[in-house]
Amino acid sequence: MRWPRFLILVLLALVLQVGAGRVFGLGPARITPDLLFLLAVVLSFRGQKDDMLLACWVLGLAKDLSSQVALGGYALSFGLAGLLIVQIRDFLYGERLLGQVLVFLLAYFMAEHTVWLISWLRGDLVGVDYQGLLMGLVFSALLSAALYPYVLWLIIKLERFLGLLKKR
Repeated sequence: MRWPRFLILVLLALVLQVGAGRVFGLGPARITPDLLFLLAVVLSFRGQKDDMLLACWVLGLAKDLSSQVALGGYALSFGLAGLLIVQIRDFLYGERLLGQVLVFLLAYFMAEHTVWLISWLRGDLVGVDYQGLLMGLVFSALLSAALYPYVLWLIIKLERFLGLLKKR
C-alpha cells in the first residue's frame, strides 16, 4: 500500500462525505452514504490483510474526527469490520458483487451498533430515540449499498495508484 496516496484518498472521501453530504443529504435528517465505510469495505476485499486492517482503522479514525461520538468508537468498529471481511473474503464464491454488497450491509450494521453500544455504555445516549436512529441507519446503509459498485469500480481503477495487489 502506498500510504501517502491512500491518505489523499481518505481526505477526498472525508471532504465529500462531510461537505457534499450536508448539501445533498436526503430528507430532513440529511441521510447520506457513508463513503469512509464504503472505502474500508472495498479495500478489505481487495488488498493485503495487514495493510487493510490498518487502512480500516485509519478510515474509522477519520470518521471519529468528523463525527460527534467518542473518539475511537468508529476506529474500533471499522477495524473489527475489516478483520471480519478479511477473514471471510476467501470463503465467498468468487468476487461476486451481490455477495460483497450483502457483506457490506452486515458489516455496516455491526460497525454502527458497536459505536452505539460504546456510546450507550459511556452514557452519551440519554434521551436518544433508538427507532429514529435505526431508521436513519437503514436508509444510510441502503444508500451506501447503492453506491458500492461505483466505489468498487473506482478502487479497481486506482489499484496501481494505491499499490494494491492484483490477485490475492
